[in-house]
Formats: sequence, structure tokens, C-alpha cells
Amino acid sequence: MDWNNLQVLVVLSREGSLAGAARAMGVNHATISRRLAALEQEVGFGLVRRLARSTPLTEKGQEIAALAADMERRAQQIERLKNLPDGQISGTVRLTAPPAFISETLMPQLAAVGDEHPALRLEFVAETHVVSLEQGGADIAVRFAQPKAQQNVVRKLGDVPYALYGTAQHIARPKAAWRFIGLDRGFAQTPLQKWLAQFSEGRPFDVVSNDLHVQRAAAEAGLGLVLLPVALAHQSPNLVQVDTPAPPPLPAWLVIHPDVKNAPAIRVVADAILQIFRQAYR
Repeated sequence: MDWNNLQVLVVLSREGSLAGAARAMGVNHATISRRLAALEQEVGFGLVRRLARSTPLTEKGQEIAALAADMERRAQQIERLKNLPDGQISGTVRLTAPPAFISETLMPQLAAVGDEHPALRLEFVAETHVVSLEQGGADIAVRFAQPKAQQNVVRKLGDVPYALYGTAQHIARPKAAWRFIGLDRGFAQTPLQKWLAQFSEGRPFDVVSNDLHVQRAAAEAGLGLVLLPVALAHQSPNLVQVDTPAPPPLPAWLVIHPDVKNAPAIRVVADAILQIFRQAYR
């Protein structure tokens, strides 16, 4: 039985639609449909119900997907064990964090880790959304929301101070004419976006982006006021802090998959992240 076809069923059970599965796997809709049809031909019965806006699994489809998901988890565990070092610190450590944190906080300080451990390889998954450690997306994550998966190893890194910034010209406008830059609606319930929504008195954001670099560029262009990490904003000579009380700092968390928590390579990278964070935000 072709594992690639089984994997489609696993992803489809999570995403709920052919389009969602295609996005998650980075392939087109036709590929998902073809692999699913091939799997149904292999097992000899239908595995899904093809509806207009969703593709729910049949009862047998759910049973097979659950077994295949267990196979996937075990394969990921084998992959992690394969990368456990023997002797020197080596292997691959896959780290996920928001793009701005990777580029602005981690990257400038990681050369020393590479010099000390030349056999260590780092893979970065720079995403604003949560990448699942349980599904093999990464070994280590830096999260800016309270982690929910209880089986993972969680350690608080500290707090990231934020403040409101804009160009001097924009800040000089009457407050009623201020415009605002924020995250999209998917982040509306996060503490910082609630603070910004309250400060803006419910006015809609004129510019929306989930990338802090894009938000900073928009503010530098005079398109509005933006909430930024203080360290990121201070790199810009064109931004001025608005004279208003800052929002509560954003807590940061280090999350490690339990299968690799004792691996020397993981410990090296985790310790480096902790040290870098403390130096950057002390």
C-alpha cells in the first residue's frame, strides 16, 4: 500500500476538505484527488463523502486514517531517533518561530553555536501560525502564546516589551486622524491586538499584515501607527514612540517535543535560545 496515498487521507482527516489538504501538503487539488482515488481502489471501498464544501471521511475512512496517523507518528519518532547524536554534537534540529524573531533575535547570535558545533545542522520554519510539534513540524518552537499541548516540555523564556510607533509626521496629526496598522482577524483575540483595538477606539486597521517587518515598513512609509517589539522598532531611524502607556509585554515560551528533550543537540540549541533571549530582552 502506497504511504503517500495514506498520508493524503491523514491530512484530509485533519483539514476536512480536498482544498485544505492540498494547501497543507503543498500540492494541487488534482494530486490530492488522484491519490485518494488510488487509495480507495486499493482498499476496495469509499473512504470519503464528496460534498460541495467539505470532504468528510466515512466511518471506515476514519478508522484507516487513525491507523495511518499512528504510523506517521512512529515514523517521525524514528526520524528523530535517527538524528540523535552519538559522541559529538551532531544531527539536525528543526526550529519554528515567527519570522521576525528568527531574523532579528536568533540569527545574529547563532554563529557561535555553529562554530562550536560544526556538525550541527539547523532548519528554520519561519511561520506566524503555530507549527505542530506533535505532527513532526519541528523539534523546538518559540511561541508567543501559552502552549496548550501538555505532553510537550515547556519553559518560559521571558517577556518581550512592545510599544506604539509611527513617523513624527503621522504622530503630529490630530488623534482623530491617526490611522492604524495591525494583524488580520485571525489574531483579533490576542492581547496585543485587543489593546490596539481599544486604543484605536474600534476604528478598522488601514493596513493589515501578519509580518512584523511588513508592519514596520508600512509605519515607516507613514501609513499609520503600529505596535512593535521595542527592539525591532529601535532599529528604524524613521519611527518615534507614541507618548502613551505601553501595552503589557508579550510572554515568550520555549517548547520542546518530548521525544527529543534529552538529545544533546536539542539541549545545545535550547540553551542557546534561552541565553540569546535573556541577552536581547534583559
